Amino acid sequence: MIRGLFASASGLIAAQDLQDVVANNLANLETAGFKKGRVVTESFSNMYMTRLEQGERHPTGHLGPGVRASHSHTVFQAGPIQHTENPFDFAIDGEGFFVLETPAGLRYSRDGAFTLDEGGFLVNQSGYRVLDQNGEHIYVDEQVRPEQLLVAGFDNPQELTREGNNLFVAPPEAGESEAGNGMVRRGYIERSNVNAVSEMTRMISAVRLFEAGQSAIQAQDETLEKAVNHVGRT
Repeated sequence: MIRGLFASASGLIAAQDLQDVVANNLANLETAGFKKGRVVTESFSNMYMTRLEQGERHPTGHLGPGVRASHSHTVFQAGPIQHTENPFDFAIDGEGFFVLETPAGLRYSRDGAFTLDEGGFLVNQSGYRVLDQNGEHIYVDEQVRPEQLLVAGFDNPQELTREGNNLFVAPPEAGESEAGNGMVRRGYIERSNVNAVSEMTRMISAVRLFEAGQSAIQAQDETLEKAVNHVGRT
């Protein structure tokens, strides 16, 4: 009985993790260059159960102890490119990331909705300066040419880590930064690759999974209560 409670609770935790990721996807539906996340769930190893009868073991089958959210990953599928006519909007058509200089080091993003800071340098929405092909800040005295912007690529982009504010950190596992093969287009932005209908479907599934886990726990709790308060008396 207690084992069943633990198995049901593991389902609740996995459903909650799924809801958190889907909710974050929906919250960034209109965020330029946002890449949706996905949760991968897996079951714990099944246990082979036996019963002891007259000193001999007899198989009773397998028991699944529950599920867990093993890990989450980012889907780097390109989002639709939208024409804005804003001279400070840029989109990467293909693979690669814009490179930004932050106080914590270099960060990478697909969000090309840039603007100018007080010094006249090209920056992202958080105020981090964009780097050019020479690794320098881009001072805007006239018009920014698309070929000026540095586009970085990675051997293993799945190893990039989300940091918030639509930025990614590149650990050593991502591979050495190299020139991305995407073409930069001025006056365009890449929209989020989140599909609202698909995410709402996933959210409904996660909520139903959570509710099923709650019902299972409630049923087992009632059965345990009867076993303790009624069977125990006899």
